Amino acid sequence: MAGFLRNYYETGKKVILKPGDFFKEMPTTGGYKDPLIFAIITAVIMGVGLTVITLGVGFLAIIFAPIAVVISIFLAAFLLLICAKIVGGTGTYEATLRVAAYSNVVNIIGWIPIVSVLGSIYGLILTVLGMKEVHSLTTAKAIIAVAIAIAIVFIVVVLLAIIGIGITGYVPG
Repeated sequence: MAGFLRNYYETGKKVILKPGDFFKEMPTTGGYKDPLIFAIITAVIMGVGLTVITLGVGFLAIIFAPIAVVISIFLAAFLLLICAKIVGGTGTYEATLRVAAYSNVVNIIGWIPIVSVLGSIYGLILTVLGMKEVHSLTTAKAIIAVAIAIAIVFIVVVLLAIIGIGITGYVPG
């Protein structure tokens, strides 16, 4: 168990402190297990932190955060892959999923108010650096690919909100 946690710590440290090196050296094949386990551990840590800061109210986050993270990583990888291909990326779905999973390390501070916003911004930077490496993109093209993905998610959320308002007839204010 100690070796397992040590490996998590060392991987997380390298992703955070030396992301360029990490993503250059990261295997782009080898299955989904290791990156998903890494992301699940991060989600559990975030859930524990949320439980502590909310004095137990966030307890369900320990259970549901890992599930949500796995689903979101698969979806994010799919969307990021399409966006990378639009700008000329050459990577694979598996490599993109690995980027999404390891960039998720910023969620380790996702339970800390205000600091979590900075973590999210850094998570975008990590994603750009990872996409640059696994898709052989320039930094500008990697930024564009990530920006397109963010725009698509934003548009989908807005459309779902509009549909929800239309169905329920609820207009805030």
